[in-house]
Amino acid sequence: MTGARMLPFLFEIGTDELPARFLPVERQHVGEGFAALLAELSLAHRGLRVLATPRRLAVLVEAIAGHQADRTIEVKGPPLTAARGPDGSPTPAALGFARKNGVAIDDCLELGDGKGGAFLGVRRTLAGRPAAELLAERLPGLLLSIPFPKTMHWGTSDLEYARPIQWLVAILGEQVLPLEMAGLRAGRVSRGHRTLADGAPVEIPAPGDYLAALRAAGVEPDQDERRRVVREGGESLAREAGGRIVEDEELLQEVTDLLEHPTPFLGAIPESYFALPDEVIVTALKAHQRYFAVRRAGGGGLLPVFFAVRDGDRTALDNVVRGNEKVLNARLNDALFYWRCDQRLTPDQHTARLADVTWLEGFGSVLDKVGRVGSLVERLWSTGLGDGGAPPAELVRAARICKFDLVTEMIRDGKEFTKLEGTIGARYAAAAGESPAVCELLEEYYRPRSAADGLPAGGAAAALAVADRLDNLAGCWLAGFAPTGAKDPYALRRHTLAVLRILIDRAARLDLENALAAALEGYAALADASRRQTALGELLTFVRTRLEGLLVAGGVSLEAVRAVLPAHGNDPTDAAAWARALEGFREQADFQLLAKGFKRCRNILEGHTLEAAALAGCADRWRRGGATPDGRGFGGLPEPAEIALAGAVAAAVPGLLALQEAGDYTGVFRALSGLGPDIDAFFETVRVNADQADLRDLRHAFLREVYGLFAQFADFSEVAPLEAAC
Repeated sequence: MTGARMLPFLFEIGTDELPARFLPVERQHVGEGFAALLAELSLAHRGLRVLATPRRLAVLVEAIAGHQADRTIEVKGPPLTAARGPDGSPTPAALGFARKNGVAIDDCLELGDGKGGAFLGVRRTLAGRPAAELLAERLPGLLLSIPFPKTMHWGTSDLEYARPIQWLVAILGEQVLPLEMAGLRAGRVSRGHRTLADGAPVEIPAPGDYLAALRAAGVEPDQDERRRVVREGGESLAREAGGRIVEDEELLQEVTDLLEHPTPFLGAIPESYFALPDEVIVTALKAHQRYFAVRRAGGGGLLPVFFAVRDGDRTALDNVVRGNEKVLNARLNDALFYWRCDQRLTPDQHTARLADVTWLEGFGSVLDKVGRVGSLVERLWSTGLGDGGAPPAELVRAARICKFDLVTEMIRDGKEFTKLEGTIGARYAAAAGESPAVCELLEEYYRPRSAADGLPAGGAAAALAVADRLDNLAGCWLAGFAPTGAKDPYALRRHTLAVLRILIDRAARLDLENALAAALEGYAALADASRRQTALGELLTFVRTRLEGLLVAGGVSLEAVRAVLPAHGNDPTDAAAWARALEGFREQADFQLLAKGFKRCRNILEGHTLEAAALAGCADRWRRGGATPDGRGFGGLPEPAEIALAGAVAAAVPGLLALQEAGDYTGVFRALSGLGPDIDAFFETVRVNADQADLRDLRHAFLREVYGLFAQFADFSEVAPLEAAC
């Protein structure tokens, strides 16, 4: 059937109220899944929208083909070689295939794509089915596959869903779909807002009437429209109060998904609570009540008002405002109690209490961790993250008290304020008279708190941030908490990425192997040298894997990254620079000759000694004209091509090393590319595995020295053409 009529479509599933965090999950899954389902069913469509509120999920499509098109399929049978006997007569296999498909043997066709060989087959036309039937069959499966964070049973049914299902609407054109789910049959009756319309039935005559019908019943089903009302309403009220909303996209999304009929309003905050830091007030507003703070329009601090949204109209709105103010006052009163109580002790006194807080079971207290971080940050400052001298006094002081806020009432018992760790420490430190530099360090070293967060400001904060995270990696690894699959209870992947981002952003030249070894040394009393060495190897592999992903996400090809990591993976900044430089040479003809020759070297030498120890010193030997580790020179090489290659490599080495020392990695690859024709000529004219044992050994030794020199810069086999493997 062709030219199927296009019909509007509506599906709505109504439930008990869902948590706001569930809505983005269901919107994305159903949006992607329904589009894929229509493609699978060969149902043309346009104008697909997925709408969701806490009590309903709707799929609204401007037009869907009302009938599936007829399709022709090929049914594959036995190979032709097995379908005909020597005399050309059909074999039992061929006859059985024809019988199974309800056709005469003479109606079977010879099919094949030329790759898998010819085979016996038939072409069959499958009649298209009505879209209503197909959607009624497949939609329940799509809905039941939504990956909600939690699901539940209700009643006597075995069905699982996020919340009990209360109603179903499914209309294609003017027809109600024969869809059943959770013991309910789909109809054309939805429900209105639970308070504004008392959840009364709302009849939907046709899909095009859906939005207007629900809006008339107090429900705004379109999350984009609800979001606009919340944002614009808040901005307008804040302007009237002389301020502007403290922007928070996460909170805006949550509030949008908490309600069906948004009505913005402002409430008051007593001035007495402004003894608290702004961050505490903003957090209390958000975490407890889902309110927005309002900042003064001309900059500066917060206004004594908050912006919130009611799920309903303006009826008795004054009572709603007073109720919200009353609840908020209780929350802020708790915070003010914490604030005053915590300042009875100094940062040093709080730090001493960390001795009673276990960091990891069997791996000491948080005070022990503070001591390790302080020692490690001094080493990092002198070996890549600082100026090479002694760390500044403010860094030493910040490291000494960097965890004191963990035992304050605000962080330990304040629950919703735990995300302010570091920030609260900085505020308490300032109140205790610590210098602004120390206070800034206490707050900044926690950054980045997430993948989207900024990095620490300043070298001292970066050093403290890296030291703290390296100690986390070392301790958790030794304690047996290495990430496995999706499990990463101590966020070691996030900590590793934070370290890498900081080092690369600051162009810091830090040897991660040495830094990790230093971090592991901090646990010498708890783990022997063998255990620490094993952990070091595992950690280096773990870190390099994260570095590979980070550089690829930054736009460098996977091949270029994998080529440079073996030689430069211990220094993330250096590895990033080498990878970006290599990226520009991958497609150049001379460079490909070099890469191809490198891969041939490795293939020929496979099984021979290629470990780093055996290749050490290649550059120095080439600087002196080229020789094997035992002092043998290459004067015995007889062929012009190998003599030319040896001379070209020896001549190039001083320049290569000078370019590397200057950090001109593009120049290094340009100079190496110049050797491409020479190494290609070598492999085209020289027989490496000569019959004479002495000559064969000499050529192997020569290639090992060439390979070792090139491997100092990159593993070029990663960017060599595939045919070079032969």
